[in-house]
Amino acid sequence: MLPPACRVASIATGNVMADIFLSYNEKDRPRVRQLAQALERAGWSVWWDRRVPAGLTWRSLLEQELQNMRCMLVLWSNNSVKSEWVCEEATEGRLLGRLIPVFLERVRPPAGFREVQAADLVDWDGTNDTIGLQQLLDDIAHKLGAPPVIPQDPAVPVEPPQPPHPSSAPWKPWVVTTALLLVAVGIYLGVGAVARREAVVPLATPPATSTPSAAVIAEPPSLTASTAPTPVVIAATPTVKLPPVTPATPAKRPLPARCNAIHERQGLGEAPSAADQTFLNKEC
Repeated sequence: MLPPACRVASIATGNVMADIFLSYNEKDRPRVRQLAQALERAGWSVWWDRRVPAGLTWRSLLEQELQNMRCMLVLWSNNSVKSEWVCEEATEGRLLGRLIPVFLERVRPPAGFREVQAADLVDWDGTNDTIGLQQLLDDIAHKLGAPPVIPQDPAVPVEPPQPPHPSSAPWKPWVVTTALLLVAVGIYLGVGAVARREAVVPLATPPATSTPSAAVIAEPPSLTASTAPTPVVIAATPTVKLPPVTPATPAKRPLPARCNAIHERQGLGEAPSAADQTFLNKEC
């Protein structure tokens, strides 16, 4: 799909199908320009600048755009309701089922268009946040679907994408693996070289004697008490025996005086009463 600027230039020459055809009177051109710009900012391609390219006639260009348009906005004003061209274009848009009437001024539409509900831009001041324009954009989107292109705001500069700096390029897995392998091989070779150097023991030079022809064989040094490993003695931990724990004997509760009195009467041969016997069983 062409960029918005290329699409607008191509639409002016009649080479690309426009989304929206604006039918208006030339005397309303300043307000129509504002509306065309607002529609283009919303992402729609608009055919409204009626310059005839070389090699075409006005009638052939108009017929081509009327057949290629997706919808028509007929802009009713005091000037357009009196224009035969506007009424003829609006009739073609109604027959194709693509007509959306819009009021630029509070006027009475021509006969045949009064029963069609129209959008209200009478009080529109040219800004994008007015209710009338937003309702019109919603009606267009309901009829045509979402805009095919959302153009970039010209006030915001677009910087071309920059290639990533080599220092910020992400590491590839095979690069990391290769580096680790090289480090491991280097460590292995270095450790092996050190081990080989330590394994080479230089031959001892024999001492000078009266008989230089006699071979002297050095005996291995014997282990002495100073070089023998010292045994490690681990002292045993003494076992501490704890005295047995004797359970505490509960203290005896002193008998009530009534118990002693009952026992004394029993010792004298007196039989206890039923109440005394019950008391003895519970308390004594």
